[in-house]
Amino acid sequence: MNISNQLDPITVEVIRSYFRSTANQMSMALMRASFSPIIYEVMDFSLGVYNEDAELIAEGKGLPVFMGTLTFSIRAVMDYVGKENVSEGDVLLCTYPYWTGAHSQDAVTIRPIFVDGKIFGYTAAKAHWMDLGAKDIYGTDTTDIWQEGLQLKGVKIVKQGVLDRELTEILRANSRLPDAVIGDLTSQIAACELGAKRVMALVEKYGATIVAQAAARILDHGEQIARQAIAAMPDGEWSAEVALDNDGISDDPVPIKLKVRIEGDQMVVDLDGTAPQTRGPMNCPYASSMSALRLAMKMVVAPHYDANEGFFRPLTVKIPEGTLLNPTVPAPVFLYGWATMAVGEALFAALAQGAPERSISRTGGDIGAVLWSGNDPETGAYFAGGGDEACGAGASINQDGENALIHFALGECRNIPIEILEERYPIVTESYGLRANSGGAGRFRGGLGVYREWRVLGDVSLITVIEQTKDAPIGVDGGKAGMSNAILLYPDTADERREGKLSGFMLREGKHMRVLTAGGAGWGNPLDRDPASVHADVIAGYVTVEAADADYGVRLVERDGAFEVDAAATEQTRKARKAIAA
Repeated sequence: MNISNQLDPITVEVIRSYFRSTANQMSMALMRASFSPIIYEVMDFSLGVYNEDAELIAEGKGLPVFMGTLTFSIRAVMDYVGKENVSEGDVLLCTYPYWTGAHSQDAVTIRPIFVDGKIFGYTAAKAHWMDLGAKDIYGTDTTDIWQEGLQLKGVKIVKQGVLDRELTEILRANSRLPDAVIGDLTSQIAACELGAKRVMALVEKYGATIVAQAAARILDHGEQIARQAIAAMPDGEWSAEVALDNDGISDDPVPIKLKVRIEGDQMVVDLDGTAPQTRGPMNCPYASSMSALRLAMKMVVAPHYDANEGFFRPLTVKIPEGTLLNPTVPAPVFLYGWATMAVGEALFAALAQGAPERSISRTGGDIGAVLWSGNDPETGAYFAGGGDEACGAGASINQDGENALIHFALGECRNIPIEILEERYPIVTESYGLRANSGGAGRFRGGLGVYREWRVLGDVSLITVIEQTKDAPIGVDGGKAGMSNAILLYPDTADERREGKLSGFMLREGKHMRVLTAGGAGWGNPLDRDPASVHADVIAGYVTVEAADADYGVRLVERDGAFEVDAAATEQTRKARKAIAA
């Protein structure tokens, strides 16, 4: 670590704030200019500002698990293209999964920033495009990357400030939604251009040397904070194992085994023993596996600070090649995002054993992804869209889990408002709410998942990706599991079907489907939960009267139309159950 003493802290903080506001302005520009709800509503993107070594200086709003991949993307693309072959005003486009760390529909744009004829830094953006040359709009059963979309390793989509028309026509020809793809592409380019201009304005004001020194100090400060936090944790080694339901092809579970070791101010994560790369598309490229672990590590050691590359210097990660979290070409990766959620959960589960005050129990572990496509019954026009759902957060050592949160790997990602969904697609939301009893019981209860029921107004081709349908998230220190995730087709009928992953299922006009997301796991013995808290949960509709008794040993009686705790019966019930458990 080498913190520069050439700058006063006020100037460094001014420059830090400028970088942060630049990244956030890039995010707003992308959202306002993009064509697709997946970007402007869901916020399925990330943007950032990077130094000349492609180290993150400042991140914008969006998906944090995307953000950690862009360093790898920039370095891979620049090595491929060659810095000497890039000019001022160029913007590079990459959709190659093993460099972006994602499926090919998560497209990356990179804008090198030149100062005095040399690359000074980069702005970069990554966003999900709804369709780009894949066999389906979302691949749940692909077996190689060529089925998953158009592969571009690093092409100059903008050459010295001029958009390459030939390349945009290639993109248009490879999409079922050409206007949306080009609109989203140009919004990414515009966001990167805005960021580059702001960085150049900063350099013009302070000079390249001062700005570079300030950026170095920002990163060194991040490292210092992370090392201090890790050093305050007890030394030791802990392990955890989680599993994906299947790989989308077979029905065999896919285990992730993780060990974490704290040594002084260092954290070492080892994924030895994780499943080999799979035939189906659950594989996660190295960049996204690293990003997910960096995200979980930062949530533990420094959750209240803006991320930069310095925070991750104390983290060492070992991922064997040829495994689920470090696959080799041409293993399919379209559903990589579910592995990022799972490996982050595994790190939390391991650290809950050694540093419980810094961790949480398992979350609902999924985003309830549903995608639909078809021809609009009124206009005949092709449509394609999708959305995510929230799940319950895990409880911690001293508080309940939050209800209905988008998984932490997706950060600021949101679901699409009902009004937007029903205006753009032939879908009606019939019901939507918190899923009672879904949070795992504990001294502190897991957060609740949600339920949502749709009715389709025309024939819709349905794709669903739901994980943790077989095993619910496990609690900590006696805490119980929450309910698991599920998709129900034709709910509450004789034809009801419970599903997880579906591809190209035709849901006919007027038919219903229901998404059920998992609750978070509990923390601590449910029989130690304050009866007043259980009573409040019943009043709020989070827990039923029956579950209050069965899970918490709290007996409620109804008087004058309201429930009250029967203190004597509750004490007797809990005492008896604890005696049996002992």
